[in-house]
Amino acid sequence: MTRRLRLLALASLLACVGCSWFGGIFTDRSNDYLLAKERPPLKVPDDLSSASIEPMMPIPTITSAQRHVNFEGGAPRPETIYAREETQGVKIQKLGDQRWLLVPQPPAVVWPKVKQFFADNGVEVALDQPETGRLDTEWLTISNRAARDVVRLSISDGKTAANLTTGHDRVRVLVEPGIRDRTTEIHLRYENDSKSMPNDQMMPEQSDIAEVETQLLNELGGYIAANVGDASISYVARNISTQSKAELQRDASDLPILRLNLDFDRAWATVTQALKEAKLDVTDVDRSAGVFYLTVTDQMLNQEEKPSIWTRWFRSENKRNLTLLMQPLSPAAQPQTPGYDITVFSDNGQRAPADVAEQVLIMIREFAT
Repeated sequence: MTRRLRLLALASLLACVGCSWFGGIFTDRSNDYLLAKERPPLKVPDDLSSASIEPMMPIPTITSAQRHVNFEGGAPRPETIYAREETQGVKIQKLGDQRWLLVPQPPAVVWPKVKQFFADNGVEVALDQPETGRLDTEWLTISNRAARDVVRLSISDGKTAANLTTGHDRVRVLVEPGIRDRTTEIHLRYENDSKSMPNDQMMPEQSDIAEVETQLLNELGGYIAANVGDASISYVARNISTQSKAELQRDASDLPILRLNLDFDRAWATVTQALKEAKLDVTDVDRSAGVFYLTVTDQMLNQEEKPSIWTRWFRSENKRNLTLLMQPLSPAAQPQTPGYDITVFSDNGQRAPADVAEQVLIMIREFAT
């Protein structure tokens, strides 16, 4: 054997030994989690405090688990993502006498901005409950001469216009998830203790002076829109009001329904606005019965697909007549808050095919505000 061949043989032997040796040290642990077992919680001695020990990323409790579905023909396509044309900015939403801010960011991002708004205006916070989204300011004694920040100025201007010179004033805020994913609603109330008896446990139905509420919503909306503290995320507020306002679920027949955790006026207005924004053809409505009549085409339901000129010429549109039925939840299903289930029917009175119903309901959820 020549010297060169002997060197090649020795190198190959060392490579094999090396592979075996390194393989014994660097083991594959990618599937070790499958063998993981739940351990008892950390026990803190009685003489020490456990207040600072909490999971940084707890798994929230699932209140309404989806029914298990087997897909024998392969995994289904993911939910369609529909693009919205309007600018995703901070907006004031109105429904009757109700007003609230709609922010295109999750509550965990919005919560510290709300707190910073009051801190920048020198207003102390008396109630700070990120887990429920509740924030109350301290009671303020408003003086026209001392008012320099936008919170006190807004209250002072509203009291002057209402000819109110007595009492102490405070602002109450409720931050909760919006209907669409990763959006937040901010509800605000103004109270004066000489106008009404304050209830610290519940948000009032309306402000004591509506003009003060409107002005403060404008100021708070402008503050958040300026992206103040954009990088701040509140970990304690990441689970604010875990119940979603719009949940796509399946009923006992494994057919999709859309559950709106709203009162009737808000639910009806939400569906009406969503159908209009989604450009679905509403042919008739019956508000007293909670019914919407639609005529839809495949192109309406698949808005992400832009047909070519040849498709427009030669493809015939498959029209479907659908009925949306909005039914109230029974107290047994949801005893504490009002809610409505939206179900999709075909023109023959039977439930619409699951894929069609799901597309319609997803569009309502994604185009709602």
